[in-house]
Amino acid sequence: MNILIVESGSTKTEWALIRNGREKFFKSDGLNPYFRTKAQLSKSIDHAVKKEISDVRIDELYFYGSGVGNKSRKEILKEVLQDNFKNTKIVIETDLLGAAIACFGDAKGIACILGTGSNSCVYNGKNIVNNIPSLGFILGDEGGGGYFGKKILNDYYYKIMPEDLRAAIEESSDMNLESILQKVYEEPQANRFVASFSKILGEFKDHSYIKELVREGFEAFADKQLAYFEESKSFDIGFVGSIAFVYEKILREVLEERGMNATVIVRRPLERLINFHTNN
Repeated sequence: MNILIVESGSTKTEWALIRNGREKFFKSDGLNPYFRTKAQLSKSIDHAVKKEISDVRIDELYFYGSGVGNKSRKEILKEVLQDNFKNTKIVIETDLLGAAIACFGDAKGIACILGTGSNSCVYNGKNIVNNIPSLGFILGDEGGGGYFGKKILNDYYYKIMPEDLRAAIEESSDMNLESILQKVYEEPQANRFVASFSKILGEFKDHSYIKELVREGFEAFADKQLAYFEESKSFDIGFVGSIAFVYEKILREVLEERGMNATVIVRRPLERLINFHTNN
């Protein structure tokens, strides 16, 4: 049996083909149906995926992605996948359920995503039984790349950011204000563009300004999202995403100060999803 397991965010999508017990990995653009049209979704799959598996008949496809919690958006993605993978059993679930499975398998816990965006839920070992409303990068996403990207841009233009970091951003990005505002307010996929500025978090992870910025973001996540759940102090809490992984120490400190317990932090959930599906 040939199985495709897909973990997709707004920025990138990771694919794993399991064929005769062997694994093959490849990537494509993010496949969030909120930010991409049906034609764009299909083109991305055709361009990045078909060439990787052109000679393989896919029996089952398990897709975990952002933007599929809404029924109409999920249908858009389902049509695209069905068009590209004929006679394949296709299961589409949210990235949040994928995060819960990656963190806890068939055990209960609170699962969290800190990626381009952020989200969290209570998981009973099989299903999501409660989750925070997803407000997106404009109204929410505390602790995610979009949240930090907005803060970085804000501090840059208000000249709150230290000069050495301002210089580093100017070296790698076009910081012409008119150009920035056009990309944010007029061009598609503004969430990805804004979140791209959060890459400085990894490049200067020992800088005092960055550490304080990250701490404030994690505190906002804990106080607004995790505090939403009655179980936040009694359940194990798991995280997926590179921001949580790189700043694990600060994240654990913030949670411990609030009587919460982070038991698992996973940088890439795909490998755990592979184990789950191949063992079940």
